[in-house]
Amino acid sequence: MSYEIYASQWLNTAAPLSLASLRGRVVVVTAFQMFCPGCVINSLPQAKKLDTLFSRDDLRIIGLHSVFEHHEVMGPAALQAFAHEYRLNFPIAIDQACESGPLPRTMKEWGLGGTPSTIIFDRDGNLALKELGHLDDLRLGAFVGQLIAQQASRQDTNTGAAQAAVDQDGTQACGPTCTY
Repeated sequence: MSYEIYASQWLNTAAPLSLASLRGRVVVVTAFQMFCPGCVINSLPQAKKLDTLFSRDDLRIIGLHSVFEHHEVMGPAALQAFAHEYRLNFPIAIDQACESGPLPRTMKEWGLGGTPSTIIFDRDGNLALKELGHLDDLRLGAFVGQLIAQQASRQDTNTGAAQAAVDQDGTQACGPTCTY
């Protein structure tokens, strides 16, 4: 499956973003709605923390405002005021309306079950995680940290600066390609 963000409008960025243009960085997409309590209480503050804790050279946060209910009151002007009041400084895409039903296009094409949803892409643009609901801060931070560290390990390996670790029994130790 190919992932792309279908936005009718963007906030907090001078130009529209694409996942392809962000390759080389880990990308965390936080799908939310303004009237979603779990989004306001948990996922948006979490996205703000990630945005301030990690270098933008390593990690980019994107908000995806995916409205599937109460369409008439969650328009761009309301979202802009909401983003200002909650100090959401990372780029926010307004998910494109879909003509075939209430689900917006990105939400539908990505198979998201609702909000909040967290979608994470590794530095190569591959889907690394897609989860509905709140993720524990420690779990999310550790996962993002592992994805960021994997790139550094790959760079070390590519330059010959690091050798594959070998356990005493001669087997290769867990390296950047391990999955947990």
